[in-house]
Amino acid sequence: MLRARERGTISFSMTQQLPHPDDLSDAELAEQAHAWRRLALRGDRSARAPAHAYETALRERVRASMAAELIANASAAAPEPKRPWWRRWWPLSTDERVTS
Repeated sequence: MLRARERGTISFSMTQQLPHPDDLSDAELAEQAHAWRRLALRGDRSARAPAHAYETALRERVRASMAAELIANASAAAPEPKRPWWRRWWPLSTDERVTS
């Protein structure tokens, strides 16, 4: 991704300046990525770089938010005590014995 000297813009050609992905909300970023990719797929060569830049920024945001969500869920859930694998062959304690 090419960054202009000014914060808040991406320079993909000499004449156009686009908003930087960090300055856009998630919905705006997804919309920009979709619109630029659509132009690039229709043959506009100058739309390839911004489409790639916006899509990359969108993927990074999604990964970061999913990772944060997974960490929050993992820390919230209490681990269940697991029975050791060798317990199947180990003799039962007096509390666990079944009397018939």
